[in-house]
Amino acid sequence: MRTTLQLQYLQRNHIEVKNKNHGLSWSSNIIRLMWDHCYKEWTTRNKARHGKDAEDKAQRRLEKSHRNIRDLYKLKPKCSLQAQRHYFYPTVEDHFRTDPDANSLENWLETYEPMIKQNIRHRRTNSDRRLRQIDEVFQLTRTAPPHNPTPMTVPRQRTPTLTTRPITTYFPPNRITSPTPTLETTTTTARTTITSNNPTTISTRLP
Repeated sequence: MRTTLQLQYLQRNHIEVKNKNHGLSWSSNIIRLMWDHCYKEWTTRNKARHGKDAEDKAQRRLEKSHRNIRDLYKLKPKCSLQAQRHYFYPTVEDHFRTDPDANSLENWLETYEPMIKQNIRHRRTNSDRRLRQIDEVFQLTRTAPPHNPTPMTVPRQRTPTLTTRPITTYFPPNRITSPTPTLETTTTTARTTITSNNPTTISTRLP
């Protein structure tokens, strides 16, 4: 009869097989010990990366945003001149002074990071095709002030002008009259006379 090495070891050392030293119980204990060790390592990593309390977590978020934005500013020379003026601040330190909190920096990353990467890919494609942007061919004679990226605002409602106002503004309905043709009737007075020679002849004379 073939037996396992574990059972041979127990029999050779005169160890009684019980629930505590059974193979299934031993495997369960080993698995539980490994999972406990992995969980402790995971919680230690999360506390070191994301912080232990609310204040520490906020500081970690700010540091992460600063790190990601600095990486994007390293890609600034690879963008077109128009994208550099529109998406970026003059320096990364100016950016941090304008948006000091983590929420603003995260919103900026969510909005402009895809646009910046798309601009770099588009410029690389044009470079492979030997196409250049117009601002790379003609040097600007006058530069605009640095652009500070701001969220989009709702456009102001347009004020009615001379061409957009309704016609009733200038011509009220009560003043608009349509000319009605009139027929001037003249009363004619017919005078009927009977001649003496021919009584049947009737003459009509207008006044």
